Amino acid sequence: MTSQRKVALALTGIFLALFIVIIIGVLEQGRYDYAKNIAIKAAIWVIYTFLEMKYDVQLSNYIRVLVMAVLLSDSFAGLYLNLYATSAIFDKIQHVFGSYAFALFVYTLICTLTRPVINRAFSLFFIISLGLSIGAIYEIGEFIGDATMRPAIPSQPSLLDTNLDLLADLGGALLAAIHIAIVLTYNRTPPVR
Repeated sequence: MTSQRKVALALTGIFLALFIVIIIGVLEQGRYDYAKNIAIKAAIWVIYTFLEMKYDVQLSNYIRVLVMAVLLSDSFAGLYLNLYATSAIFDKIQHVFGSYAFALFVYTLICTLTRPVINRAFSLFFIISLGLSIGAIYEIGEFIGDATMRPAIPSQPSLLDTNLDLLADLGGALLAAIHIAIVLTYNRTPPVR
């Protein structure tokens, strides 16, 4: 087993331990729907990690930590500490950070799996498109959650909130594009490590 795989498995173990602690805390608060949400995120990440190891896909540990940090901040700060309801800016910061992390994650995963030969301009356009698409899909998920579960505090209280979330997603996607531009400048190859 390579050292990168050992680090990936150790990070996933730490991630799961933190998620279990957060789930216990949320259950103690009586927020069973939040606990279910967190457990689903943890399960998806475990499945992804299993598939990554099985099919020998190598994701950089920097991007792995970014994605885990987004998921943990959503669960701990957003749900356990209830910052989605009590903070005016936490959701926007989470959108910028999440769009940045997930755009890098999906872009790197696509480059790793397909080994495309793409030019720099297309890479930048593609990663911005990924960030915006991921943000739009997340907004649709919030809409469906609000429509079907009718929470006391909706995820999307207004159209202004949705539009600001999408602008924050654009900011995160632009940060990811800048990140990729810097990596491409120094490596001259698609960033797969």
